[in-house]
Amino acid sequence: MKFTLLGLASAIGVANAQILKYCASTATNICFSVYVPTSSLSGTGDLYFQIQAPSTQQWIGLGQGSQMPGANIFMVYGDTNGQNVTLSPRLASGYVIPNYNPAAQVTLLSGSGISNGTITANVRCASCANWIGGSMNFSDPNSNWIWSVKEGSAIASSDLSTNLQIHDNQGNFNLDLTKATGGDFLNPFTDSTATISTTDGTTSSSNSTASSSGSSSGSSSGSSGGATASQTRALIAHGTLMALAFLIFFPFGSLTIRLLSFKGLVWVHAAAQFFAYAVFIAGFGIGVWIARGYGIVGYTHPVIGIVVFSLMFFQPILGYIHHLVYVRSQRRTWWAVAHVWYGRALIILGAINGGLGLKLAANSTGGEIAYGVIAGVVFLAWFAVMAIGFLRSRGKREGETGDKITNSSGSEEEMGERVETRREL
Repeated sequence: MKFTLLGLASAIGVANAQILKYCASTATNICFSVYVPTSSLSGTGDLYFQIQAPSTQQWIGLGQGSQMPGANIFMVYGDTNGQNVTLSPRLASGYVIPNYNPAAQVTLLSGSGISNGTITANVRCASCANWIGGSMNFSDPNSNWIWSVKEGSAIASSDLSTNLQIHDNQGNFNLDLTKATGGDFLNPFTDSTATISTTDGTTSSSNSTASSSGSSSGSSSGSSGGATASQTRALIAHGTLMALAFLIFFPFGSLTIRLLSFKGLVWVHAAAQFFAYAVFIAGFGIGVWIARGYGIVGYTHPVIGIVVFSLMFFQPILGYIHHLVYVRSQRRTWWAVAHVWYGRALIILGAINGGLGLKLAANSTGGEIAYGVIAGVVFLAWFAVMAIGFLRSRGKREGETGDKITNSSGSEEEMGERVETRREL
């Protein structure tokens, strides 16, 4: 009596792998597939999943859980050679960028890589039943999952803890894991006998047999989208306030001394700079809220922002000391030099950091170019006025405020109540 291999497998009770596949409706060709071996239904053992997306994505993430806090997350991005993928297991402590989880037991399986415009990660996870912050029942008919993606130029990094930019699309869905089992396959995603069922993410599914590399897709009814409305408003407010402070208000306040000449100008200068400082403080406060919410406090842009904010505290103090010393000595001193150049350095650093902020927020190329052009024009004008003022004041006596004074011969001179012979650029 003859038996085919398939008939023999059926006779001894070997079942085909049942893979459950979900594709997000709000993102093109972003799909996730899950398989639970029969031996794992007891609550321990391996879980298999596949992550697929266009290779034009910076990174793709899949997480176990209904929300980010406590989720067991797996980030996928291109490695350094551009043909293979990096799988970075991470734990989310809140609505922040998750940290690398070295305790995760995950293995990239054959079939993973970047090919024909698609990035694929076939994964075996031995630590997906329980993790710090949560657990998953592999027999759950309503298991919770989340996903996220960042569009843009592909990352080329083999660093498991590399810094990742904030996602611009995300969602959540549910899977009936009782429909994602059958047999015990070491790599169900490369098994030609596997059966794939697609689901809309609400635990209802319609079966369709296909190979594991098939492109069958489902629709999503789970919630999705980018940053929340409050986060979006905060990002816009932060960027706007900081740009106004460092591209308009601070430079204009510093130029009042150069461009204007009237009694009491020093107090107009001080008022203008304090207004700019208030705008800066408001923008900084919003920035701290954003950085803490996204978990990016340690990134370059927030770090530089904190440094500039801390150093800016001393600038009005230097200005006041310079004023007091000038009133007593009736001449410009090194306090004036320190106040002027310290302030200019902070303005320049703040403006540069604004560009880094646009990069971190993945602003459009047009937005980054516009910022660069405006910054370039403002600072060219700023330096031009400083240079012209220096050339015009060479050999002339000058003071602190730009007021006109009367010298001992009765003639009027500009630039100060009492004067010295040189202006510092």
